[in-house]
Amino acid sequence: MMAFLCILIVGVLFLLSNEMGIVRWYQLHNERNLVQIEIDHLIEKEKELTNELDRLTNDKEYIKNIAQEKFHMVKPGEKVFRVIDRRKIK
Repeated sequence: MMAFLCILIVGVLFLLSNEMGIVRWYQLHNERNLVQIEIDHLIEKEKELTNELDRLTNDKEYIKNIAQEKFHMVKPGEKVFRVIDRRKIK
């Protein structure tokens, strides 16, 4: 009976601690989940960038809006008024 108990304890310790044990499996499972989350995030980012590229290639109104907002470009005949915030001038 004592020999069976010793073998059982050694077997359980072996399953928990070896390279293919339960602890290692749990670590790999968690790492896999984190990598899958990162992959999903990168796929979503790729979709956003592909959509942005498509709009920059094909949507003239979108390009005009970006030119006006980011680069302060105006259409012929438009006037630009700049409002100065006096609180920031001090």
